Amino acid sequence: MDQSEIEGAFSPFVTELRAGGFVPPAEGWTAELVAAHITTNNDLIAEVAEQIAAGERPSYDNTVVIDDARLAEVATEAGGLDELASAVETSARRLAAAWAALDDATGAYEVPSRIFDAGFLVRDGAFPIRVFIEGNATFHLQIHFDQLMALRP
Repeated sequence: MDQSEIEGAFSPFVTELRAGGFVPPAEGWTAELVAAHITTNNDLIAEVAEQIAAGERPSYDNTVVIDDARLAEVATEAGGLDELASAVETSARRLAAAWAALDDATGAYEVPSRIFDAGFLVRDGAFPIRVFIEGNATFHLQIHFDQLMALRP
């Protein structure tokens, strides 16, 4: 992947957010919470990558970006799906720029990571940060795109 591919990967998600028309699920995240998760997660991963590019050695823990109360705050502060779509675009640009700021050595840095899903620890290990960013823009994004599309009537 390259910077433009990472940023562009989020375009279909943004388009669907702007189209709206989602229904609340019987359980799980609303479209607003899914969008808030994508935005906050992009920003968190970008922050980690920026720190690595600056010579720091941070870790990643996704608990803050899966906290329902925090995601609700982000969604409320944004004001609606259109504003959340803009926030996703901004976070995607930041994530792509952070990927581009990494050279071969910093891009290979294995960031210690703890990833939780549905209350379960699903990853406790390290990822090369560029691979992590690319996975976020592909595999992870696809999961949440599918989740968003399941909220169509």
